[in-house]
Amino acid sequence: MTVLLFLAPAVSNLQERRSNLHLTETTMKKLLLAVTLSSAAACGLDPTTESFKDGFPRAETVALHVPTAAAAGQPLTAEGVRRDGLEGDPSFFYGVTRAVTLVVNGAVVVELSLLERITDLPPTTLSATSAVWGPYTDALSPNTWRFTVTRRAAGDYAYALEGKGKTEADTAYRTVLEGTHLSAGRAFGHGSFTVHWSTAATLPEHDGNVGTGTFTYARPSATDPLTVDADFNQVQDGSQLVDLKYRFRQVPGQGGTFEFQIHKDLVIGAALELLTVRSRWLETGAGRADARLAGGDLATTATANECWDSTFLSRYFAASFAPAAQWGTTAACSFATAEYAAP
Repeated sequence: MTVLLFLAPAVSNLQERRSNLHLTETTMKKLLLAVTLSSAAACGLDPTTESFKDGFPRAETVALHVPTAAAAGQPLTAEGVRRDGLEGDPSFFYGVTRAVTLVVNGAVVVELSLLERITDLPPTTLSATSAVWGPYTDALSPNTWRFTVTRRAAGDYAYALEGKGKTEADTAYRTVLEGTHLSAGRAFGHGSFTVHWSTAATLPEHDGNVGTGTFTYARPSATDPLTVDADFNQVQDGSQLVDLKYRFRQVPGQGGTFEFQIHKDLVIGAALELLTVRSRWLETGAGRADARLAGGDLATTATANECWDSTFLSRYFAASFAPAAQWGTTAACSFATAEYAAP
């Protein structure tokens, strides 16, 4: 799909970003081993510890889900986004939407899954208002870790994952993940948390991630809408540091919407352009995406629109910068009119 070359830089590094998240996962696995060994010497699991397990969101609480193409035999991932599609071929924008959700999920699931596994172990110290796992230093690691969950009121929690150099004083602990959570059950509630990758990079042992990621979510129950807002600030994107925003909404049984935007140098010239994409889909999987590229070195705003059917095949495409490349009609769209993400 040569008319979409202006989008290629925005998605070409998705695999690289997922590889960077693997470094984070490796670091987190080391921490889990450390806390496991530390907790083995702790006293038996006090029944009151159970309440502290509700003090932070589960990975399933904030995971983004879009209809998958696997059932149709057309898996589209970050590695498989097509750029040469025509009418009836796998949808480019469905592939982009699916790939971006994988990146966002990768940024949070590793960390939250680790916290779940840590709190399945006995805490090192326990009181009526807090539970602490650690501190612990692995014999071959220069880092010391500590995870704390604090109950501020009934169902109201704050939590923090901290690290420091093993030779540093306790006053040197830095917070690498922190958040607040109002619990509505083990997998439900609302709150926000921030991952401080740049802070983690100041520890003696660290991966290559920089910047911060802040996630605000609400999942009151299994039947209520799920909302997740993610803001990435000055994260590594190829050779650039960029800001990204993601807005996800899903109503059980009714489909959902996903908006994302990035400020990045996407065309010739030094100025930064703003790329926004808004995707909508039905529970059947049929959907539509509307993209807009504006500002920076562009003289005029560029737009692209695509609709796909329940098997994720492209049925309508139009681009302001290549009118001759249009195919299909909006009659084939589950959503007839364009809706662009707010800048």
